[in-house]
Amino acid sequence: MHHPRSAVISGSLTALLATSLSACGAVDSGSAAGDSGRCKPSDVTLVQSGRGLENEYYVAVNAGARAFAASHHPRRYQWIASNGDSSKQLSQIQSILAKGGKCVVLNVDPNESSVLPAIVKAVDKSGAWLVTQWNRPDGLAPESESPHWVAHMSVDGVPQGYETAKALFRAMGGKGSIVALQGILDNAPAQERFRGLKKALKEYPGIKLLGDQTAGWDRTKAQNVTQTYLTKYGHKIGGIWAASDSMGLGALGAVKNAGRKGKVKIASIDGLAETVHDVRDPSTGYVATTPSTGAAQGGLGMSIGYAAATGRINPAKEPRGHRSFYLKPLPVITRANASSVPAPTDTTKLDFTHLWSQNGRPIK
Repeated sequence: MHHPRSAVISGSLTALLATSLSACGAVDSGSAAGDSGRCKPSDVTLVQSGRGLENEYYVAVNAGARAFAASHHPRRYQWIASNGDSSKQLSQIQSILAKGGKCVVLNVDPNESSVLPAIVKAVDKSGAWLVTQWNRPDGLAPESESPHWVAHMSVDGVPQGYETAKALFRAMGGKGSIVALQGILDNAPAQERFRGLKKALKEYPGIKLLGDQTAGWDRTKAQNVTQTYLTKYGHKIGGIWAASDSMGLGALGAVKNAGRKGKVKIASIDGLAETVHDVRDPSTGYVATTPSTGAAQGGLGMSIGYAAATGRINPAKEPRGHRSFYLKPLPVITRANASSVPAPTDTTKLDFTHLWSQNGRPIK
């Protein structure tokens, strides 16, 4: 994706975000099990699983999932928090499946790629329906594993890492040194976003990467790692690239504590409201983030799983591009267009009319 330019981007970003949030497929409550003998809508339990609602991204995911549930049967919706514990996440899911059986629809962000095979096995054994986000092991895909693993969706992290890095490097005048904060190294988006950073570094020979370290998507860890870097490298650091907004905000905390607010430029990924606010304010030194996809992922994931559970679609007959796909890319957020960005939890444009309207390219 190309870097958007100021006058054009505000309109295009608003339009793309509006389309993004209209992403979720609907199932008429009257269409029920159809010809396939699957679940009646009133029997379906909707379950969203992620790390925790203290993370604003998951607040947006929960908002999207709840918006879908509210249009169907809101009393049968449940959020479960893994709190970053893969064993806990698997145990929670197994417990829910033991009670709800084949009419459970799970929209899951696996805490780590390595926990997903066990989740898929549990879902397949119970006859329930699973949609996954972000993390999966190489070589494991819905289209080759099970029709009960309905779909896997993600956001291509390479252009995200690349575009935010370029915005950072431009803000630094194309020269200077940076440090990088990675996500959980086992996670596909962490790997993709870092590849995007490295791609941008090749195009900016005046920018030097002093070091990179994981901060596990965690704000507090990121602040601590950044403090260590600032102590080690001091005024050599002119910029910080973070693989998520939570980590970017942690880095900003460390920069403020070091008395270097505004002097060290920061870019990250995810579109959290706090970050967008900081991007609007030039005194923070925050120069870029990406639009939030949380609400769309929550609502879209639920709608696709629900369509399978109630017989509207037969996953085994869907094309590969409906089973493993990236969402359509969106322009990077900079100061030029930040004022046009809706809140991450805004679900007013979710219309649940098209299941596949936000599919980008298939995931290989």
